[in-house]
Amino acid sequence: MIPIFEATKGEFIGSQYDIRHAVVEGGESWELGLKRIQPYINSIVIKDFKWGKIKGKWKPISVPMGEGMVNFERYFRLLKKYKINVPISLHVENDLGGAEKGRKSFTISKKEVLKRIKKDLVYLKETWNKVG
Repeated sequence: MIPIFEATKGEFIGSQYDIRHAVVEGGESWELGLKRIQPYINSIVIKDFKWGKIKGKWKPISVPMGEGMVNFERYFRLLKKYKINVPISLHVENDLGGAEKGRKSFTISKKEVLKRIKKDLVYLKETWNKVG
């Protein structure tokens, strides 16, 4: 398996699994990595992305949940299959008018910022429930 995790049996060290980065870096092979590391996952990060060109170079671009390339239905089915029941951190890194970068003043209203975050949360809950 993974020597450092095996040595502690995951008791003192674990992984925060980030599905967005797993798909960005692993393409369609993210499932293999999840299967291998699943006993040691202590928390997960939820966010989405798509590929796009920025200044002529292909880069991952953060987008609202469900609008990108992460197959959340497949991911949630696997989380349930492996009985991964850990804290979830919803990361909203897509455009929130500057709030996503920690700015104190935004180009959109605070109400709109919260509306966008809520949309992601609703998608997360609906998709989780949809897969049983």
